[in-house]
Amino acid sequence: MLFSETLASMRPLNSGWSALIGGDWSQGRATFGGMVAALGNEAMRRLVPKDRELRGLDVTFVGPALAGEVSIDAEILRVGKAVTIARARLWSEGKIAATLTGIYGAARATTLAITPTVDAGVRPALDWPDRSGVDMGGPSFVRHFGYRWAEGARPFAGSSLRTAKIYVRHQDPAPLTESHVVALIDCIPSVVLQLMSTPAPSSSLTWTVQFLRHDYSFPPEAWWRIDALVDSAGSGYSCESCVLLDPAGVPAAVARQMVAVFG
Repeated sequence: MLFSETLASMRPLNSGWSALIGGDWSQGRATFGGMVAALGNEAMRRLVPKDRELRGLDVTFVGPALAGEVSIDAEILRVGKAVTIARARLWSEGKIAATLTGIYGAARATTLAITPTVDAGVRPALDWPDRSGVDMGGPSFVRHFGYRWAEGARPFAGSSLRTAKIYVRHQDPAPLTESHVVALIDCIPSVVLQLMSTPAPSSSLTWTVQFLRHDYSFPPEAWWRIDALVDSAGSGYSCESCVLLDPAGVPAAVARQMVAVFG
């Protein structure tokens, strides 16, 4: 199923919604975390007016969301003059798989305008060859994205480099939406894996995204870029951060995650 088809599968169910996730969105035995986050955002979006843009999304991955039908419930926690805070939970086979908190807000007048510092010297996407995630031994879901590595190494390459710069895009002809970008920023491998020499499983525990821009007018085949960094690692956990640049080269979102590494 295409990404847009999965979002379109959402149907009212009791006081929430159901959605159908194909096995081709799997990451090990669980579903790709970006898909889980996108479905949670879609549920909250059904309660939040469109004029309040997604400012922040906090996700805790409690357990595996398995392929097949999942259920999602959502509620509004608070409505302020400019900000709405919502909560969602995604369930798989009767067990909670993820909890999400969404911050949706209207723009405010301010004199502050600070954006993340990014490397301006990275060569454009067209200068780099396509690298299939499946050919690199990636999980099933990577077939739904295009990848071009500008910096970094494949997982388990034993690299000493703590950074990666990867061009990414959806392999879906549908127009981009907010939820498309939510999934896109999570589609690269955890950077800590390129530091390892022996294959070992890993699992995201928490994931936080802050949106800086809300321009989804780019064509679906346009290349975005993720600049990612391992901030720290030890005791079986890695903390990683990244900046997502839109096809115009402007920082569109920042994210941070904690990853459990079993090796």
